[in-house]
Amino acid sequence: MDLCQRFESFETRFDGVSYTSGINQISPLNNVIYCPLPIDNITDLETFNDKIAGDSTFQINLTNQLSYIGGKHTKAMIKRIMNKLFADDLLKHYSYSGSKGKAKFGNLAVCSVIFDAVKQQPKFKNVSQCEMEEVIKYVLAQASFNIKRLEK
Repeated sequence: MDLCQRFESFETRFDGVSYTSGINQISPLNNVIYCPLPIDNITDLETFNDKIAGDSTFQINLTNQLSYIGGKHTKAMIKRIMNKLFADDLLKHYSYSGSKGKAKFGNLAVCSVIFDAVKQQPKFKNVSQCEMEEVIKYVLAQASFNIKRLEK
């Protein structure tokens, strides 16, 4: 079952169900807990990215929930977020700037969500964009090596 079908099944299951959280009305469908993670193929990533780009409530909820992942350092937090969202089998097809014939990760809406989630943590609010980009570049570059290491 692809990501679209899984989102549709969640919509069917939770149709009309909502709960309040503070000021916002939140549908369980907009909760990252109900998303099939980690994403392991390009089609599902495109669907997930379209959902983020087209649904601001989902984007806000995803950002908020990813910000709770935390970490001791910026690098640890970004690695934890990326591991939660993506499988190494998917990340090996991406580089931040699209070099070496790989797809460009930096243009994806989910990349902005990662930046926003990190910035929501009070201890990381002054972290530069460049520093966060460097960590994402590192995680993307290591994906192939992680796969090889696990195959041994």
